[in-house]
Amino acid sequence: MEIRKPILKKEELKKLVWEETGDLSTVFFDVVKVDGAILDGKNFDEVSINGSVVENLSLQSSQVEEMKVVDSILSGCSFAGATFKQTFFERARIGQSRFQGTQLAQCVIRETVIEKSKCGDVSFRFAHIKNTVFLDCDMKGADLMGAELENVIFRGCDLRNSQFSQAKLKNVNFKDANIDGIAIGKDSFGNITVNTGQAIYLASTLGLNIED
Repeated sequence: MEIRKPILKKEELKKLVWEETGDLSTVFFDVVKVDGAILDGKNFDEVSINGSVVENLSLQSSQVEEMKVVDSILSGCSFAGATFKQTFFERARIGQSRFQGTQLAQCVIRETVIEKSKCGDVSFRFAHIKNTVFLDCDMKGADLMGAELENVIFRGCDLRNSQFSQAKLKNVNFKDANIDGIAIGKDSFGNITVNTGQAIYLASTLGLNIED
């Protein structure tokens, strides 16, 4: 599956030296390169990242009404314990970041790669995720209940004890992931790819007896 890369005008990126001044309700990173913006435990109406390279951004335990990440590269960021009420990621690359316990319910994620990131116990409930790759991510206990996934790959991910009940899966690839203890219903299947061992495991969880 080919995923569109972020549309970045790297020659136009301006280096932003982050300095927090007073109370902030909105944060906009637009065509900039920024490192080390610490915004933990705060309340925001909007956080917007557009056409930017952002490193070591921290929004731990913050409350954000709306989060938008478009055509951007994020690395070394932490969103652990944060709550995002509306989230939109498109043509994003997110690497080596922390999402443990993050609330991303009903988020929209498209044309995005999330790699080598900690996503344990993250909530993707009722999310819409399309044309996206999760690569070598720790996703133990992730909650994707009721989510809609189309053209999604979980490559090298740890999905043990994750929740996919009531999810709608269309062209979803699990074959290189650890899915032990995954919760998934037979109504969720819509062209998913698994390896032989996973097929046997899923068959047993769905009550299918295999006899030679």
